[in-house]
Amino acid sequence: MSRSMPDWRRLLLTGAAGEIGSVLRPALRGAAPHLRLQDIRPIADLGEGEEAMQGDLAEPGVAEAAMEGVDCVLHLAGIPRETGGTPEQILHANVLGCHAVFEAARKAGVRRLIFASSNHVIGFHPADRPVGTTEPPRPSGLYGASKVWGEALGRLYADKHGIEVACLRIGAFRARPGNARELGGWISHRDMAQLARRCVEAPPFHFLVLYGVSANRRALWGGDEAARAHLGYVPQDDAEAYAAEIEGIAPEPGSVASRFHGGSVCALGFSGDPDRIS
Repeated sequence: MSRSMPDWRRLLLTGAAGEIGSVLRPALRGAAPHLRLQDIRPIADLGEGEEAMQGDLAEPGVAEAAMEGVDCVLHLAGIPRETGGTPEQILHANVLGCHAVFEAARKAGVRRLIFASSNHVIGFHPADRPVGTTEPPRPSGLYGASKVWGEALGRLYADKHGIEVACLRIGAFRARPGNARELGGWISHRDMAQLARRCVEAPPFHFLVLYGVSANRRALWGGDEAARAHLGYVPQDDAEAYAAEIEGIAPEPGSVASRFHGGSVCALGFSGDPDRIS
């Protein structure tokens, strides 16, 4: 397979005004002659080659307009966390909006779609063992369940319609890790920017799932070595540099938050029996 870079004319970044999108925007400059920035919020200070579009992707016609003339999409838009919205808002943005994006991409002839999934798709796997990319989904909550839906759409649109799809199970995206759980699941701004650019510039693929994490020596999420190698993603940062500051910031031993990969998100509203979860 050729390692030559794709010749994209126009990239689309949805959720461009968000926490991750704001970091990726400068990292994507130059990856194509045109960069379209889309968000439900206004976007200002456009640079050369950038254009902005505003609207709710789940509303009729918005996703279709955003896809015009686009070759490659990085889809970040949506409710970004479990506590970020009501169940109805998560359904609207992360389920209906996500479907609208995939379907508009199909209709527009988009060749590649990079989907911002989440580590919370595997949140209820026990935290005392590693998790790869082939285990069944066990979402931490409704947000994680919405990302399971997005990954399933990605698989469908890759198999049925030939769109190249990469699903990035993004970890704790912060300038620096904030607690003991993030010693394994953190991704730095620099590594997230590299990962996005690698996804855009990678040679052709069919369907990829990989974890968006830095080179953390305590990482328990993996099994994605082939996908990383294909993309050329080599993270540079390690949360261990902050271990002395944050090791003590951890949930109570034996608590729901301590027992599962999803941490505190698993504990939100929990009313089950953790001993029955294996």
